[in-house]
Amino acid sequence: MQIGIVVPREIVNEIISFLRKEFPEIEAIPFPYDSIMDIPDNLSGKQNQVDSFLFLGDTARRYAEKAIPHSSEWLTIPRSSSALLRLLFRAEVAGFPMHIATDLNNEKFFLQAFHEIGFAPEEISLEIIHLPAYSEGLLIQAANRIEKLYRQGKINFCITMYYKIREILHSKGIPVYILQPSFDDIRNGIQRLVLSHELHLTQNSQTAVVAIHIDSPDDNLPDNNAYRLSVEKLAVTKEIYRSAHHINAACIEQPPSNYLLFTTAKDIENSTNHFQRLPLLRNIAETTAFTLSIGIGYGLNPSEACYHAFRALEHASQTGGNRAFLIGKALFSPIPMSSNDQDMQKKRERPIDEQFLYLSKKSKVSVRIIANLYQACRDTGRQRFTAAELADIIGVTPRTMNRILCKLMDHHLAQDVGRQFKDKTGRPSRIIEILFEPKQHMKK
Repeated sequence: MQIGIVVPREIVNEIISFLRKEFPEIEAIPFPYDSIMDIPDNLSGKQNQVDSFLFLGDTARRYAEKAIPHSSEWLTIPRSSSALLRLLFRAEVAGFPMHIATDLNNEKFFLQAFHEIGFAPEEISLEIIHLPAYSEGLLIQAANRIEKLYRQGKINFCITMYYKIREILHSKGIPVYILQPSFDDIRNGIQRLVLSHELHLTQNSQTAVVAIHIDSPDDNLPDNNAYRLSVEKLAVTKEIYRSAHHINAACIEQPPSNYLLFTTAKDIENSTNHFQRLPLLRNIAETTAFTLSIGIGYGLNPSEACYHAFRALEHASQTGGNRAFLIGKALFSPIPMSSNDQDMQKKRERPIDEQFLYLSKKSKVSVRIIANLYQACRDTGRQRFTAAELADIIGVTPRTMNRILCKLMDHHLAQDVGRQFKDKTGRPSRIIEILFEPKQHMKK
């Protein structure tokens, strides 16, 4: 498992060293930052390099989430009372009375810590400096307010969550401690990420069942053709078993005309290029007098996958044969897959799953990617993204994403609408507008 560690540059080596010692089976990849505002640029276009990201605090994670969408697991290392108790102990050893200023807006957190170490209410005072949002200017203002309280004798030291505030106060000789998670907190955070990752892997390895029915020819053929049909039906059976082998599936025959293939969602997606093509349908139609009706079902267990597969098979049979439908996974609805390149039957209002397939056929971009782009527009309430953001959403490299965007733009499903500069010296990033998401359906 690969975990991206998003922490201040000052402590990144210490944390990486701890993780490599405590969790040798995990590859910890550092994403250090000097300022929280650096995080979006550090992560943009790189989310597919790791399985999950671990942030030092909620402020850093929330700031990054507002700037870039994320497709991987993001988790914050919690600040437990043990981290605060450690700082209070250090302050008491240094001889400071418990008159404190802090930018951590959680009075109850402090009162519980004081209670644990036995301080009476009259022995403590707490000045909370509220920060409505994160910005360099607000941090400087907060540091100035803390300095004023210190000069007035109202506080003896400060506990801050921000390295910028600590830097300012330290330069002015004001006692200041940085509140950061303890190693126990980091250990617990990593364990939570590992468990979450294992659950994600379990969900991705869910069962897929392919229910296949050999459709009867429409014509009532004479008896002297019965032998030929029997031979062709054997050829169909052979092709079904060949397809089962290709997707690493166990094949169960249900005479006279049905088959069940048991495999994993990952195997069947890879073999069909995320449902861009289904060679079995085309091969049967082109080489025999038969057609197939196919239902593909996903589920966390074989029973659930079979239920979805038979529901999908009903849809396929009702459309006249030589069709396949998918039920399950992220699209949550049937997806028809034609055996040829004929256009889908046009309707005044296509169901959204059919729209995915139509756009996929038009652009030669997989249904999964089309669906993820659509979902990104719905979830974020916008249609414009940088190419790096889209790479993170889809889970591909920026180079692959640029190839996908070229296909979408060639078919007028996306357009280049401008440039965005990350910093004063860096190269500008393209801003891409996704055009197949109806604006009237966007979230406001």
